[in-house]
Amino acid sequence: MAGETFDPWGSELLSDYEHLFSEFGMQRVDEKVLRRVLNANRLWRRGIVFAHRDFDKWLSAFERKEGVACMSGIKPSSEFHLGSKLTAEEMIFFQKEFNAKVFYSIADLECYADNGIPLAESAKTAVSNLADMLALGLSEKNCFVWKQSEEKRVMNLAYVFARKTTMNTLKALYGERNIGLYFSVLTQAGDILLPQLQDFGGAKNVVVPVGVDQDPHIRFTRDIAAKFEAEYGFKLPAATFHKFFRSLSGESKMSKRDALGVITLSDDADSLKKKVSRAFTGGRATVEEQKRLGGEWKKCVVYELCLFHFEEDDKELEERQRRCASGEISCGECKKEVIEKIQKWMKAHQEKKKKLVPKAEKMLAGD
Repeated sequence: MAGETFDPWGSELLSDYEHLFSEFGMQRVDEKVLRRVLNANRLWRRGIVFAHRDFDKWLSAFERKEGVACMSGIKPSSEFHLGSKLTAEEMIFFQKEFNAKVFYSIADLECYADNGIPLAESAKTAVSNLADMLALGLSEKNCFVWKQSEEKRVMNLAYVFARKTTMNTLKALYGERNIGLYFSVLTQAGDILLPQLQDFGGAKNVVVPVGVDQDPHIRFTRDIAAKFEAEYGFKLPAATFHKFFRSLSGESKMSKRDALGVITLSDDADSLKKKVSRAFTGGRATVEEQKRLGGEWKKCVVYELCLFHFEEDDKELEERQRRCASGEISCGECKKEVIEKIQKWMKAHQEKKKKLVPKAEKMLAGD
């Protein structure tokens, strides 16, 4: 509804995405944009990546054969979950299809400011998170990875940006917060604009794929880039936004803060079975009603698991939708099929990841 605000550190769902275009000035990922996206994967074809800021300009830079980059990051507070996976897959997509250099921030300082996790503890999680990225397909040959706590250039930028940032600006964007979170905003602006420093070739077109709740960070950083354009030559960073992936309860976005409602990429087969078995569905009250009226697939988190993550084939997805809507399949049968599909995917992913942990350790050690 109009008036809804973003909380980058919260777990609330948006009830309506439409007001984002009129109220916050986001641009739609329409057919005109989609035609320019090379080999669009399921995230683009299915409207999961649904909005952007200046992504059309980023595409134009690529089409002019100018170098382009992609930047995003992760807060190493826990194991990778399916929400994190969406951003990771976008970054890997840009790297593979557009030869974009990936800049990946390990937001360990924000992790401490928001979650109180000591740097030594988050460092272990960061290795696991990066190994997940590599297993998903990130190439270490065309990327730069850093920890906020160890990247002096980011911290220097944060202090520089603070000079032209007022408390009123931060309160207007984020509400009343502790100073640590406010400074993490400045640090994240340093992360986003790091790829445009001379050390990395200077000003360039950078796209930042994020969940829609991260838009305050994007707006703030674009404002900072404009204020410091004369001094640094910054170009306004572009962004793409994906829709929220709901928790298994269906009541909030999938978040690290909700252990029972989240699927992580480290879950074993038994945990996956228990979690998905309890997931919210669009099933009817009785078997008879399900057969007569069909299930309400639009409400179903289990269907969304396939839509967002575990069914690459659009025709197979449509067939699952049809079987549900016609009452041909029960929620129990559907869950059984989806559990087996997820377990198979997860087993393959975890086997890849295990082999890539040493590489992740070397990358984070700067070797």
